[in-house]
Amino acid sequence: MRNLYSVIVPTSFKSTALSGTISPSLFNLHHLKYLDLSYNNFDSKISHHFANLKNLVYLNLSNSMFSGSITTQFANLSSLQYLDISCSFMVLDFSSFSYSISTFKESNKYSTSYVSTSSVSSTDTNWLRGLVNLKVLNLNGLDLSVASSTKNWAEPISFLANLRELYLSNCSISSSIPVHEFHNLSRLSVLGMDSNFLNSPIPIQLANFTSLSVLDLKNCDLQGSIPYLPKLQYIDVSVNRDFIVDLTHMFDHQWPKLQGLSITLTNVIGSIPSSISNASLLVYLFASGCSIQGSLPASILNLTQLKYIDLSFNNISGYLPSSISNLKNLEGLTLIQNNLQGPIPKSICRILSLKDLLLRANNLSGTIPSCISKLRNLHSFDITGNLIEGTVSLMSLFHKLNPIWISLSYNLLDVEINQYQLTSKFQELQTLALQSCNLRGHIPAFICNLTELVTLDLSSNNLIGAIPFCIFELPNLSYLDLSSNNLQGTLPHSINLTLLYPSSVLNLASNKLRGPLPLPPQNVGVFYLSENEFTGGISTETGERLSKATYVSLSGNKLSGSIPPSICSHVLMHLDLSNNQLSGTIPSTLNYCNSLDSLNLGTNLLIGNVPKGLEQAKKLKSLQLNENSLNGTFPSFIEQLQDIEVLDLGSNNFEGTIPTFIGSLHNLKILSLRSNMFNGSIPKEITGLRKLQILDLSINKLSGRIPEEIDNLEMLKSRPKTKLLLGDFISLMYSGVQLKMVTKGTMQEFLYLNNLNSGIDLSHNVLEGSIPKEIGLLKGLAVLNLSHNRLSDKIPTSVGSMIGLESLDFSFNKLSGDIPQSLTLIDALQVLNLSYNNLSGRIPTGLHFDTLSGDGDSAYIGNAFLCGIPPRKSCEGAPSTSTDPNLLNDEDDQEDAKEKWMFYGVVVLGYGVGFWGLFFVLRLRKEKWWFGYWRCIDTMALIIVGCMSKN
Repeated sequence: MRNLYSVIVPTSFKSTALSGTISPSLFNLHHLKYLDLSYNNFDSKISHHFANLKNLVYLNLSNSMFSGSITTQFANLSSLQYLDISCSFMVLDFSSFSYSISTFKESNKYSTSYVSTSSVSSTDTNWLRGLVNLKVLNLNGLDLSVASSTKNWAEPISFLANLRELYLSNCSISSSIPVHEFHNLSRLSVLGMDSNFLNSPIPIQLANFTSLSVLDLKNCDLQGSIPYLPKLQYIDVSVNRDFIVDLTHMFDHQWPKLQGLSITLTNVIGSIPSSISNASLLVYLFASGCSIQGSLPASILNLTQLKYIDLSFNNISGYLPSSISNLKNLEGLTLIQNNLQGPIPKSICRILSLKDLLLRANNLSGTIPSCISKLRNLHSFDITGNLIEGTVSLMSLFHKLNPIWISLSYNLLDVEINQYQLTSKFQELQTLALQSCNLRGHIPAFICNLTELVTLDLSSNNLIGAIPFCIFELPNLSYLDLSSNNLQGTLPHSINLTLLYPSSVLNLASNKLRGPLPLPPQNVGVFYLSENEFTGGISTETGERLSKATYVSLSGNKLSGSIPPSICSHVLMHLDLSNNQLSGTIPSTLNYCNSLDSLNLGTNLLIGNVPKGLEQAKKLKSLQLNENSLNGTFPSFIEQLQDIEVLDLGSNNFEGTIPTFIGSLHNLKILSLRSNMFNGSIPKEITGLRKLQILDLSINKLSGRIPEEIDNLEMLKSRPKTKLLLGDFISLMYSGVQLKMVTKGTMQEFLYLNNLNSGIDLSHNVLEGSIPKEIGLLKGLAVLNLSHNRLSDKIPTSVGSMIGLESLDFSFNKLSGDIPQSLTLIDALQVLNLSYNNLSGRIPTGLHFDTLSGDGDSAYIGNAFLCGIPPRKSCEGAPSTSTDPNLLNDEDDQEDAKEKWMFYGVVVLGYGVGFWGLFFVLRLRKEKWWFGYWRCIDTMALIIVGCMSKN
């Protein structure tokens, strides 16, 4: 019977699915033995009239949109041998997938989940008692949450003595495996209870089920470890993150029948032991993402029955052994993202059965063995992200093969493509990934003949010329990435991509493409055309199509006009229109973008207020509206954005006070309000932002004192040990954080920010009082700029504790007293500016500016009456002391500017008298000129001292 069932393949296509209700006349067929109504759209309750079909042997109602509760509908069908009323099917859930943007490594954090096709439940299982001839029972997806909460809930199943296969997956069972209720199932060979809430160990009593050969308990919150079950042929305990797998203990015993072991995403202790050879019949070994350590044991090469090995996403080190050719039956070798090194052994070419060779993201070196062309069955070859070098010809390497997947990206390779020889090759190729392979010249024309191509990635190369329009006509192309080349020309009016992926991906960023924006593909997921030369506006039709995307970036072009209101929808997660010439107001329809994770409209010509509708974007992490002409007060809706990490409202016309609720945004890392018209004091609540690493409030009208609680900024108290880029991967694209900030004396634009970037800039305000000594506790701070304020009193000695400081600017204040000796302790200091204060005394011993390391270092302590060792470095590169009226806070700053120009005048005059006067005196050789010259020098010295003392 089982072979008969296996050839029945019901269709799930809507065009062939039945709908409506089942005709009552069906239940008059009393002699009916076989009935398959699976994968239809009945959308009705399961009829009680099924009880009339007492001669049924086979009944399949799976995934047919039935609903309601099962009570007695099947209780009288004692002849049934096969019953399938499942109402869900399994899919892989990658919602927790992540990608480290510091190490460029993936994580395989996925889980198995089920998609429900209908809602069917059963409050007890008593209706099963009479089905004594059942051999296969499939209840996958049936809601048994109420039934399983009662004692001995599975006892009726024990009456099914002939049962061979029992499937209870995704049934919301919240108890342990009811092994005692199953004690009569002596013929049971398959038990599937995956995707429930068992939260218990695997019972050792399962060893008593002598016929049990397949055990599927994946994604069940299992506890404990694998007991010794020598009769099993297949064990799947994958996706149980708290489940301990001690392979050494497990293989201390013989597993004479074990053919398949899946322990993916469990906790494996240590390495793969040499005793794994005790499972001599092993055919499938899936152990991805288990933190396996060490090297591959030599004994694994004795498992000559192995067909598939997947050890991806572990910490396996060492070399691929040349004796790997012992695995004569191997069809799939997957070792993605480990720490393997050395060359790919040539002996691998002797495994003629090999279909999939996936070695991505290791440290493999050497060259690609030319004998790869002997693997006539090879379909997938992926060595992306290694250190493999040499010149590779696709024709010579794959000319005898019929590959489906080729990925050579991110190595040290020079890939050559002879497009004429390849015209008739690769007719079944679905993926071609040649990122950063030093491709030159035009895009090969033969690509237009690859009608099965789904993924094409030629990014980060040296390709030139126009993109052949025929690429956009490939019938199966769903993912196209040609970014970071030197491509020119225009694009077709409308771009077509298919939907073999959940959504299509188009990435043409960082080229020299021009002309109007093309119409995006239907149901586009990623539309990335940033850093090109596109002109014109974003049409309403373009906006409507982009509303179906999750990632849209058009930044760094020459787009003009307004932002179309149609661009927003509930699926859009990332929108970047920055660095264009867009005008008008921000559309109020942003309230429809309730899934937004990142919004960047910076550096445009936008005006008006920020629409309140953005408060609907509760998931927003990054909001960048800088360098526009937006006005109004600080947007009040921002208080609702509790996930916000980056907030940049700089270089606009905002006014009023900074609200105290800013301190409630506990995830905030970057806050830039520079160059606005904010007034009032700095709210002390801002110091409660424990994750804050950059605070820029410069060029405003802020007054009052610097909050003494500034030491509460926990993130700035130490330097992070590891470097991590800020941003998120959304729809396979990186959404980075950009920022402009004065650091080391000059305005710098950061295209990418990481957690090591840190700074506080409160310059060009009207702050007064003393610098709080608590600021010295911010030992991780790299940039501190308090210049152009009214700060007074002494520089606190605690500043010397800020060992992470690279740039320190206290210029244009009213600081007095000596320069603290403690400044000499800041070894990282590259820029120091204390000019235009009332400092006195000597330059501290050890503050020799030639000890400040790095190119472009500078120290500037001019306009201070200091004596002692003069600076040995020039003032080139020192922070700007511009007297632009827009940067002057009040009359005091204007007075400072006057004094500065007077100082420069005195210096010029002194230079003229000192150098040219001496020159002419020596030239004339007259004694009376000598006396006059030195009297002038004395007078000039008195003038200079008088000017200095006035400060």
